[in-house]
Order: sequence, then C-alpha cells, then structure tokens
Amino acid sequence: MLANLEEVIASVAIALMLIICSCNVFARYVLHNAISWSDEVCVCLLSWTTFVGAAAAYKRNLHYGMDFLIDHVPAGGKRALRIFITLCITGASIFLAWYSLQLTLKAVKVMPYSRLSYKWLDSAAVIGFASMALHGLYYLIQAFAQPQKFEARFSPAGQEEATEE
Repeated sequence: MLANLEEVIASVAIALMLIICSCNVFARYVLHNAISWSDEVCVCLLSWTTFVGAAAAYKRNLHYGMDFLIDHVPAGGKRALRIFITLCITGASIFLAWYSLQLTLKAVKVMPYSRLSYKWLDSAAVIGFASMALHGLYYLIQAFAQPQKFEARFSPAGQEEATEE
C-alpha cells in the first residue's frame, strides 16, 4: 500500500467527493435541504485528487507528452534530453513544493460553513509536488545508476511495467 500511496490518497479523495456530492444532490432535490458544507469539502477533496493524482501519474509516466522533439533527436541525444526534461520537472516540483509549503504555513482563513482551514486545501499541493520531486530525484539517480531501467520507462513496454508496479 505504501508503494501506491499517491493512488490510495487520490482514490479515497475522489470516492469521498463522489459520496458527499451525491448525498448533497439527494438532500437538495429530494429533501429540499442542501448540505451547507458539502461544496467546500468537495473543493478540498478535488484539490487532493488533482495534486496527488498528478504525482501518481508522474510516477507511472502517464502524463501526456509531446514526443516530436525526442523523435527527431539522434539516439544518443534522446537520453540526454530525457534527463534534462526530468531535471526540469524535478526542479519545478521542488520550487512549487517549497512555495506551496510557504502558502500553507501562512494560511489563516477558514471556510465559512465547514470551518475547515485553508491549510487542508493548500497542503494537497505540498504533498503532490513533494511527491513529484522525490520521484524525479529517484529517476535522475536511476538515469545514471540504472540507465537501462531509466530508458525502459519511456518505451511502451516500460510504461506498462511502471503501471503494474
């Protein structure tokens, strides 16, 4: 379960969001009494689904990419370009994790109905970007320590293996 932590968090968040939203629709249209806090909680859960789900997709190499440039680079340059792209993603993830942490620590507002702190909403970005940064650092180390495994991530067979891990 720890190996799939991002998937578990995103799945639980989206399941809870579906349940709460469905209950609110039922309460609003059948009972004529909406659940006041449901929208706020669903927005918070959507944040967790989005940011942590993005980290899960990065871990499994499932984000869409534009391979036009890589397809037109000689074989020796493909590896260097993939390492450079991984380095850029890792750097951006570290930057965004750091600044989202600063935003989270400074959050003082609370949501009006649920009284949830905005820290719960903002911390999803911290977790998502930190997870992407950790995976990026792992892939950078892997690029030099296990180059065949790093390259296998980008082949169709390697993507299937990454999905199964």
